[in-house]
Amino acid sequence: MISTNVHYIYKYHLIYLFFQDSFLSFSSSLYLYSRRYLRVDGNAVAFGAFAAFSLPASYAYAKFFFSSAEEEAAQMNNAKEGGK
Repeated sequence: MISTNVHYIYKYHLIYLFFQDSFLSFSSSLYLYSRRYLRVDGNAVAFGAFAAFSLPASYAYAKFFFSSAEEEAAQMNNAKEGGK
């Protein structure tokens, strides 16, 4: 794909690793919650609430710890230049 836009960054690596890491963090937190609390009291509503609040927290932690500043700057630049 060749473009006339000289400011567009083509070769940045969007790490999808943080999606995998967020899924790993989310699934492990659900597993540990079910082992410690769900098995004892069996409260499915509390488990559902924990799962609902744990998903965005897992994504935020993984995105914070596993993404880099260069990739985020490239994404912001491409969005400003009219890319994805």
